Amino acid sequence: MLLTVTPCNATASALALPEANAPGIGADISAVSLAASDLNLTIAKTTLPEFTIRRTVPEVRLQFTVADEHGRDLNPISSDNLQIFDNRVAVAQIREFSRTENVPLEVGILLDVSDSFEKNAQRERQVTQYFLDRVVRSSSDRVALMAFSDDVTLVQPSTGERDVLLRALAQIRQRSYLTYLFDSVYRVCIDRFTPSQPDKPVQRILLLISDGDDTGSLHPLADAISAAQHSDIQIYSVSVHPPRHSAPGDKVLKQLADLTGGQMFVVSTEKDFPPLFSSLEQQLHTQYYVSFQPVDLSPGFHSVQIQVAGSGQVRVHSRPGYFFDSR
Repeated sequence: MLLTVTPCNATASALALPEANAPGIGADISAVSLAASDLNLTIAKTTLPEFTIRRTVPEVRLQFTVADEHGRDLNPISSDNLQIFDNRVAVAQIREFSRTENVPLEVGILLDVSDSFEKNAQRERQVTQYFLDRVVRSSSDRVALMAFSDDVTLVQPSTGERDVLLRALAQIRQRSYLTYLFDSVYRVCIDRFTPSQPDKPVQRILLLISDGDDTGSLHPLADAISAAQHSDIQIYSVSVHPPRHSAPGDKVLKQLADLTGGQMFVVSTEKDFPPLFSSLEQQLHTQYYVSFQPVDLSPGFHSVQIQVAGSGQVRVHSRPGYFFDSR
């Protein structure tokens, strides 16, 4: 928004001169005839230059996916179906709305290689292979492969070559009894993803395969979540354990996913893979984008809720808010 302020033209219309007979003015001075008309003094009109006050109007831009209760992609929705709440206050106007298919993915796969997850190492590899086969499109997507225990190791830098990633996956071994999950997620979100470029939309995904245990990170869970939110990274977490069994770390994995706009999945056998990754492939490559002006301009974290009307049981996956800096 550009606010232009142009001052009115200012013109000097008179010149104050001393009167000839005023007290203290001598005859010699009066004889000089200092009348303004005799001086032929012309006062030019002075026009002040036009100037512009620039003010940047803040804008929030969010991306989200929409699916039914079974995780299947829905028919395209319109902005008329949307209602957005910014800090629980309804947004009056949606400024931009679009639906984009075949969105390129920037993926970081983070594998737990601590001793606590060793019993699930084989299933972890199968999940990774299936994700590379069914979700990643080598023509447009890029994947980096990382492993963590007491620190994070970049096993394979970002590439679209599936064979290269599979060879790197085969080289991963269990390393330590320590599990610094929160520190690892924090570091990956801060250091391992490229900066955001508004003119090049890309979906940033962290696929985290772990049991959710943490045995001594310096950063708390809140820092890991905040790092993902600041970097526009959605965390999709996978827990491996028998069905109808709740592992202690599932709550942590669910928080990481829910509070970054991703999802948490539980897998037990390969039979779980086809529906899970078919749904995931549809969601990740079809994104909605929406922008609006913040309702509340106070600095800090603003919660956002997106609702879709008239579509039955709908699940909207997006980050739950944004950070606003009033400076």
